[in-house]
Amino acid sequence: MKSIFKAFALTAGMISAVLTSQAQNGPKVAGKVIRAGEQPVEFATVTLLKAGDSSLVKGAIADINGKYEFEQIKQGKYLIAAAAVGMNKAYSKPFEVGAGGAAVPALTMEAASKSLKAVDVTARKPFVEQKADKMVVNVESSITAAGGNAMEVLEKSPTINVDKDGNISMKGKGGVIIMIDGKPTNMSSQEVTELLKSMPASNVEQIELIANPSAKYDAAGNAGIINLKLKKNKNYGTNGSVNLGVSQGIRGRANGGINLNHRNEKVNLFGSYNYNHREQQQDLGVYRTMTNEGRYQVFDQRNISERKSDYQAVKLGMDYFIAKNHTIGVMADLARRDRQSPSNATTKIGNGSLIDSILRTHTTDNGRWQRGAYNLNYRGILDSTGKELNIDVDYARNTNEQASSIFAITRDGADKALLGSDTSRNNQPSRIEIKTAKIDYVHPLKGGAKLEAGLKTSFVTTDNDARFDSLRLGHWIMDENRSNHFIYKENVNAAYVNFSKQFKKLHVQVGLRGEQTSISGNSTSTQNQQEKVVKNDSSYFNLFPSAALTYQLNKNNTLGLTYSRRVQRPDYEELNPFEYYLDRYTKAAGNPGLRPQFSNNFEITHTFKEFLITSLGYTHTKDMMTQILEAAVDRASGDTSAVRYRYQNVAKADNFNLNISVPMPITRWWSSFTTVSVLYNMYETVVDKNNVKLSSAGFFGRTQQTFTLAKNTTAEATFFYVSPQVAEEGLFRMKSMCSLDLGVQQKVLKGKGTLKLNVTDVFNTQYFRGSFDNAGRTTALYSRNDARQVRLSFNYRFGNTNVKAARNRQTGLEAEQNRVKQGGN
Repeated sequence: MKSIFKAFALTAGMISAVLTSQAQNGPKVAGKVIRAGEQPVEFATVTLLKAGDSSLVKGAIADINGKYEFEQIKQGKYLIAAAAVGMNKAYSKPFEVGAGGAAVPALTMEAASKSLKAVDVTARKPFVEQKADKMVVNVESSITAAGGNAMEVLEKSPTINVDKDGNISMKGKGGVIIMIDGKPTNMSSQEVTELLKSMPASNVEQIELIANPSAKYDAAGNAGIINLKLKKNKNYGTNGSVNLGVSQGIRGRANGGINLNHRNEKVNLFGSYNYNHREQQQDLGVYRTMTNEGRYQVFDQRNISERKSDYQAVKLGMDYFIAKNHTIGVMADLARRDRQSPSNATTKIGNGSLIDSILRTHTTDNGRWQRGAYNLNYRGILDSTGKELNIDVDYARNTNEQASSIFAITRDGADKALLGSDTSRNNQPSRIEIKTAKIDYVHPLKGGAKLEAGLKTSFVTTDNDARFDSLRLGHWIMDENRSNHFIYKENVNAAYVNFSKQFKKLHVQVGLRGEQTSISGNSTSTQNQQEKVVKNDSSYFNLFPSAALTYQLNKNNTLGLTYSRRVQRPDYEELNPFEYYLDRYTKAAGNPGLRPQFSNNFEITHTFKEFLITSLGYTHTKDMMTQILEAAVDRASGDTSAVRYRYQNVAKADNFNLNISVPMPITRWWSSFTTVSVLYNMYETVVDKNNVKLSSAGFFGRTQQTFTLAKNTTAEATFFYVSPQVAEEGLFRMKSMCSLDLGVQQKVLKGKGTLKLNVTDVFNTQYFRGSFDNAGRTTALYSRNDARQVRLSFNYRFGNTNVKAARNRQTGLEAEQNRVKQGGN
């Protein structure tokens, strides 16, 4: 087994040559941790303590041979303490460190006795624990987490991937719900990124990774939940942090923010402000062939868009401690995003050898998105047995003012003679209102069992009034074929019950959630001067069972089995039938007939020595939602050469996945974390009345290497690779994609400040390429964003860092708010 671990470590370090370590000066302390029979204790937690008062000096993790080393130790008297799962904590005899350092005799650890002894059995929690329904990362058990932030710890967690923009995915699936102390954050991915980067890792006790959530959580979402549990303390005072950052690629970006928190005996006040300026260039290429009325046609399109946005977010809140175990809180979360997205497209049209015409399209697209979300909440511990009651009432309003103009000219194949031109514009004001209320109750039972139950109701209304005008003889004329007024209403009522209990080596959790959904969608257009209303009303009830079992085979091996049924409802914009034009031959649209997708998720997990975690999963999805390329007809001209990207339901999808996660300290100055996922996907659906069956195997690998160069200096290299496979989005057969990121971090200002410099996508290899074939139509697509960036960032924490962070209890809106898009790209 050791040889396997060593081979894996060498594989995980494939990119270590890009960085070099620096020699350390000063006295060293080195030794080894062993068990009976002189066998090493792999990955034991080792601490260096002062002999006089046992205060902590430094911490480390022993390598696979049980060896450890501390550098730059001042001369004096010390002792060593070692801890490992299933073993009694061991202490060395006091020893003296002189100018030449010290070699500590081997420290022998003994297996923990099964009988409880009040004084000498204290096992340290492992870095990663696999439990019945979730994986738990114990942040305090990670030496490398000291002085970092919550995002850095999350990135090192098993099955988690954070891309260049801070988007978080789990086991290869995006759309993860982020929670803090069991409460949804109700934030966009950008806001979550800023929050986690500004939160010191020292405030976080555990990170829970829930791939198959229990019935307690909303049935919405297929990717799972990440819950950050904050440390609990009663310290009073004020703390905060400021952060600044700049980056440069083809275009530049900048961000800044401040977070404040004040706590006394009765009140906790918190607030934050974040600003982000982002400029990005996208290069999009679409090459498609088709046979139209017996004529072979080729469309070769190139589109360059310049995207610029300014994002601001303010959060204010207060918790009032009514009594020792009763708290009431209020919170306001405000955000605004202004954007401009001009683009230029050139489409060459011909038969493959001869160009008949060239279409040039210039588009301007401007918008302002705003959100106001408000929360009132109560939390109470009702008695000494631990009965708990939580109540949340939420309201959110999202508005989006979006306007665009399109100017197109058509020239002959030689790009000389003008064949025609047209100009159009559109206005799309939209409003989304969300109201929710929920109540959760926890009731402890005898024998360590627990019963949870709750109710939730939500009401959503969306109103999108799209007007499309065409310029005719100097006058704007309403285009009735393209204009549309869409109103959508939704009500979801839910109830759940969940039971859990520990039976010796077996932990059991079972639950059931019921959700009743009523929807009403009215699409009003004015074709042929007559108002036309298309209604889509329905009501349905669904049950969502969940179960989780964990069995401790022996001290080194644990098995887990989980199951859950989930639902993912369409984003509100995906239901809007309005069509967006890239040019007259390429457009995108929503689908008012889009149905929610339902999935059944199974997973078996094996944990070896709380170190090597392997999981095998299967998901069957009915009516999977994705944006598929289909033939389209221009309503005004009747031209059948156009294509449309439209959200559709794939009849069924099957996903098999094997995941392996290995966090490993390789040497005293080098640690690695590697995740490998092997996937096999199958899809069946109908596109343009043709049966489509696609399947593929795929591979995803990510390795992160961290190097300690000096006391306050660390460096990092991260590499990921995605193999060719059928992409879930659009069912494109995608080609491989990879990226290498390099960075260095320096602690400044007595450890309260952090300065980072990094380069993302060093070799500019992170871009999408894929193709889709159906019914004689072939489309090849590539999309390249401004991924290669040089970034410089600074973070400074001030005040009393022991003050507990605010509760961040924005609870009722998450499932609904996640379906709201921030008005364009």
